Amino acid sequence: MTPPRVEKAKQGTGSVDAARDQILRSIRENLARSARDAVTHAPSDHAPPKPRVPSPEPLDAVERFTSQLEAVGAHWTLVRGEVEAARALRRILSDAGAKRVAGSDAPLVARVLPGRLTGLSRDELFTCDAGVTTAQWGIAETGTLVLESARERSRLASLVPPIHIALLSTNRICASLGDALARVDVTSHAITLITGPSRTSDIELTLVVGVHGPQTVHVLLLEEE
Repeated sequence: MTPPRVEKAKQGTGSVDAARDQILRSIRENLARSARDAVTHAPSDHAPPKPRVPSPEPLDAVERFTSQLEAVGAHWTLVRGEVEAARALRRILSDAGAKRVAGSDAPLVARVLPGRLTGLSRDELFTCDAGVTTAQWGIAETGTLVLESARERSRLASLVPPIHIALLSTNRICASLGDALARVDVTSHAITLITGPSRTSDIELTLVVGVHGPQTVHVLLLEEE
């Protein structure tokens, strides 16, 4: 009875060896095929480099500020020096048909618009077509104007007439609200932040421009001569 059992064992061992050999052969063939593919698809040392896509350059403060002014519905004009500012201001007022113009007590406003009306009461300001002031700071991230009471009186000239024209130096544009607040005069008892024309949707959620303030805001950006 022993020989048949030995023969059967030998047959089983041979089957296992044959299966193992077949698995190893299959592994070797797949490894060889993978190596050939790697060589075929490997990049050549002389292949031209892939073009680099340039990352967009960040906008500077003036570009960001003017972009945000447009986004909130305000207008802007870039001028160089006070003579050009005075000329642009007269053109804006003429195009708007503004006859009665109130101005703040800022020396710059006096120089570029000598015929402005000053010292007006609140009721008299309501009869004006436009108000001209300076702005002490601009905020690039929102297109906001910052007016300080310690630097300029007659803030109502920026709030009551239907047209507000602000003169702002380009070197006084800050990146953010925090940057602007860090620079304001601590003696100012009031700080006015103006972001585009006045808007409200109190009545039936319908957006209306110019109910609680100017319908038009125009910023004259002064570059140094």
